[in-house]
Amino acid sequence: MLKVVKPTEHHEQQEKPNPKPRRRGRWKLWLTIAVLLLAVLSVLFFRSSLSRIQQIEVEGNVYVDRSAIIEAAGLRIGNQFFSSSVDSVQRRIVSNLSAVESATVEKRFPGTIVLKVNEYDPVAYELLDDGTVQALLGSGAQVQIKDQGLPAEKPLLTEWAGKDEEKAQLCRVLATIPDSQLSDLSEIMPSQSVSYPDQIRIYTRSRFEVITTVSLLKDKLQLLGGIVELQGPGTATLLDSDNIVPFVDPEAETETEETP
Repeated sequence: MLKVVKPTEHHEQQEKPNPKPRRRGRWKLWLTIAVLLLAVLSVLFFRSSLSRIQQIEVEGNVYVDRSAIIEAAGLRIGNQFFSSSVDSVQRRIVSNLSAVESATVEKRFPGTIVLKVNEYDPVAYELLDDGTVQALLGSGAQVQIKDQGLPAEKPLLTEWAGKDEEKAQLCRVLATIPDSQLSDLSEIMPSQSVSYPDQIRIYTRSRFEVITTVSLLKDKLQLLGGIVELQGPGTATLLDSDNIVPFVDPEAETETEETP
């Protein structure tokens, strides 16, 4: 059967409002308000003290001053807390300070940044002309010794004035040598020759005088360990070829000469 629709009823159905557009319009309005509110809060936050560095702490430093580490990191009290990434601060510390092997940075909200550094170990020390002593680190860095004390059982470097690059190279090699071998070295001095520009002279606590080079040092010290165990003190020339000459005992030599 056909349904007869009255004109008034048909008119009311056509003019009945659709509720969906009204709801969608309210959602867009609330989203706009939320975005504006977030923008205002962000502006207020970055202008407040909560968004700024209020305290910088340094941990792990022995030879490098706290102020030098903070300066190398590029940080200052009052700077924006979020302006520098952790990775970039770590890279700046390591690249600007030769005494620092690695660094980690922690950000503790609100306003505290902790810089933790791992310094190179000392491999030798040097007595300067003015009587002061400086430690030489595995990177070749030279640091003044204050209250840290002398490096235990490390060699003394003498006569290296004006040879900073050669001395730094020696320190980098010493850093690769086990402490058990390094502890026998008493004094190291340069002894350049035409054939061996990086030649050095070493005096050991086991009473050997050793002639070798910086580039051969690591391998030759392993050889020296066996020589020390097998024979008495002497001069060991450890270059491309090795030669051992025992020290002559003056008393024994006198007795030999007197024997008919």
